[in-house]
Formats: sequence, structure tokens, C-alpha cells
Amino acid sequence: MRSNSDETKALIERIKELNCLYGISRLFSRSSLRLEVLLQEIAAMIPKAWQYPDRTCARISHNGRMYRSKNFNPGGASMVEAIKLKKRKIGFVEVAYHAKTCDGNSGFLDEESKLLKAIAELLGNILEKKEAEVSLERTTADLLRQTVELENKNIALREIISQIEMEKKAIQDQIRLNIDLTVLPLLNRIEVMDAPPEVRNNYLKVARQNLSNITSSFTQSLTRDSVKLSPRELEISNLIKNGLSNKEIAALLRIALPTVERHRHNIRKKLNIDNKKMNLATMLRDL
Repeated sequence: MRSNSDETKALIERIKELNCLYGISRLFSRSSLRLEVLLQEIAAMIPKAWQYPDRTCARISHNGRMYRSKNFNPGGASMVEAIKLKKRKIGFVEVAYHAKTCDGNSGFLDEESKLLKAIAELLGNILEKKEAEVSLERTTADLLRQTVELENKNIALREIISQIEMEKKAIQDQIRLNIDLTVLPLLNRIEVMDAPPEVRNNYLKVARQNLSNITSSFTQSLTRDSVKLSPRELEISNLIKNGLSNKEIAALLRIALPTVERHRHNIRKKLNIDNKKMNLATMLRDL
């Protein structure tokens, strides 16, 4: 029959064991702790739960790394339990005495053997959850990185689409401007004019050439603020560009030859080539 002192001693040992398990669980609840710090603190905590804490040391092995209690110096009896994660051994936890004790052959209580198994099982659960947290963090980081990359690609794509739309609108505006200023005026003249077939054919030839160059920046270049040709000057420039001489232009437009020459001079002046040896027709075709 156990005495009261034995029962008290046994109760104290059970309290130490419970405190150890509770302390390990409490450490794990501190999610801010890195795994290395967590295992080191658990290794330091384990000896306090044994019958002779001053003569007890402990270590935890995980993935090839060791975490030891401060006084780790085994020389006596020791006990080891494997740490398993889903039936796969990932390390072990060991408790050892510095020297042999007088309590039996092994020096350890049966309850301490059970406690070590409980600690190993608890460590297995902790490491499984930690690995799941790390995996989740990596997955989250990957998803975040992929989201950022996708958003960057979407931004770049939107910029490309916006640029294409701007270029498309610019081309549409250019085509509309060319039709309004270089094609429709010619067709209108053909429609109302009473002229010989060869004159009408000249107009049709110029209109056809303008349609073949419908996306040209010709009209845009000559209507910008720095140049700003008048409608008549633009009409004459269009005919010059298409290779017509002053005499042919005068005949087509039914204006005097000096008038064409005056307009031609004004066009050269507005293009800043009035005092330069530069062919006007060539320059107009290059616009």
C-alpha cells in the first residue's frame, strides 16, 4: 500500500507531466514562433517534467537538425521515441540522464516512458501542422505572385489594346480626312463640270491615285497649324503631288496660270522651302 508521501510525490510528477504537455501546446499556439525556435524551446522544457530534472537532458532531431536542452550531456540511461508524420519517420525525441540513477535498471519511471511517447506524438502533430502552414504560405505566396504577374500582364495588354485603338482611330481619322480633302472634291468637280473627256480622265486618274494612298499623312501634314494650307492650296498641292504641271492644273481648275504659280509660291513658303532648291512634287509625295 502506497503512503501519503508516495501518493503526493506521484501526484507532483503527474502535474509536471501535464505542465510539460500543456507548455508544448501553448508554445505551438504562438503562431509567430519560427519552427526552429519552437523546437529549441520544447527541448529546453522537456527535462523539467522528469523525476530528476537537474540530471536530465533532452534533444529533438528533425530533418537532420538537432535541438538540445542547455545542459545536454548524456552519459547515463536514455530513452528515444520516433517522431512520425503520417507514419513517416521525420526525427526523434530523446531524454537522457547525465549519470545512472538508483531507480531501477533503466532509471526511468513507466509514466515517463508514456510521457515521452505522448511528447513524440504531439511533436508529430505539431510538425504536420507546421508543414501544412508552410505549404499554405508558399501556395498563397505563389498565388499572390501569379496574381501580380497576371495583373501586370493585364495592364500591359490594356495598354497595347489602348494603343491599337488610338492607332486605329488615327488611321480612321486620316482616311476620313483624305477622302474629304483629296477625293470628294475631285468627284464633286467631275459631277458638275462640263469638260472634255481627257480633262475628266485626268480628274479620275488623280482621284484613283489618292484612293490608293488613302492612309497617307499627306492631308494631315498640310493642315496642321504650322502649315495650314487653304482649301485651294491643298487642292493644288494634291494635283502637284500627282504629277500635274502648272498648265494642266490651270486647265483642270479653270483658273489663270499666274494664279496657279502664285498658289505654288505660297505653298512653298508655308512649307519653308521657298528659298531652297527642292522639288515641290517630290516633297509632297514624301509627306
